[in-house]
Amino acid sequence: MSDRAVGRRTEDSGFVRFLKRKWFAIVLVALLVIVALQNGVANDQATIFVFWGQVQLPTWLLIVIVFLIGGLTGWILARNRAARRARQGRR
Repeated sequence: MSDRAVGRRTEDSGFVRFLKRKWFAIVLVALLVIVALQNGVANDQATIFVFWGQVQLPTWLLIVIVFLIGGLTGWILARNRAARRARQGRR
């Protein structure tokens, strides 16, 4: 057997590597879609109190907004951590 054939067997495709790294995020997004669809069908309204006022919006929209805020926060924290590690590596 040639080295090339053995290498092909041991190497994962890009898609498989992506799934191995991001499986938890994929599961969370799938759960988000399920919960948002279930609440979209029910047509419930959520009331949010913001400082001196209140806002009413569909529950599914609130779920999506909270998910996006959490994703943005995680992305910013990961960027800051990577920048901090890069600075420490330069010293």
